[in-house]
Amino acid sequence: MSRQEPSAEPGGEALPAPAVSAVSHCLRSLRSVRRFLAADVDQRSIEFVLEHATRAGSAKNRQPWRFVVVRDAGVLAELTVWYRRSLRKLAALDAARPELFPADDRRRAQVRESELLARSLDAVPVVVVACFLPIPANPANFYGGASIYPAVQNLLVAARAIGLGGALTTLQAVDELPEAACLSAGNGVADELRTLLGIPAEVVPAAVVPLGWPAQPLTVNRRDPVREVAYADRWERPWTPA
Repeated sequence: MSRQEPSAEPGGEALPAPAVSAVSHCLRSLRSVRRFLAADVDQRSIEFVLEHATRAGSAKNRQPWRFVVVRDAGVLAELTVWYRRSLRKLAALDAARPELFPADDRRRAQVRESELLARSLDAVPVVVVACFLPIPANPANFYGGASIYPAVQNLLVAARAIGLGGALTTLQAVDELPEAACLSAGNGVADELRTLLGIPAEVVPAAVVPLGWPAQPLTVNRRDPVREVAYADRWERPWTPA
């Protein structure tokens, strides 16, 4: 059977209009969800989001991702203890650098949501720990991130499409902050997470993603308008909206 020829017309590969509208709605209402209903997430839904996570691009198509899907109540309880301890460490770092995190209403709301998730993580139906497999040609740095975080974003978009919610959290990287050296004692939080989930030492936990059915409606997210963040041809040359 011959391969399908690509379209020769501009826009010939576009989705049908209803599908375009659905994708647009999905992205415009993609929010970080930290409050979940007390309802299980079925295996088919988890498989759906993971399958679409693996459709992301990666350097040389190496697909350097692995996903630890945590559903066992006992493991979730241990993960919750780890999460709370890591959040306390991050809070101590934030308190040491108030110039970076002014105590305004927005910041206080963010802290409240993070603390709420930490208190209730053991009640979240699924936690996905996305991991990165580094190699010398694609190390765990900025470039390595380009090969794992698109997969995490795909996971979140696919979750939103079927009514699930989630949040990309990175507490496992708290020890990478420059100020963390003064608080380090014993194993770092990333190593603790590796021990908890049996992750090999050479594998990098890149994100801890709680998943579940949102307890609140997913309204349109708040973002700066394109005209304020896009330039035409050169830096700070105004972009003219269509």
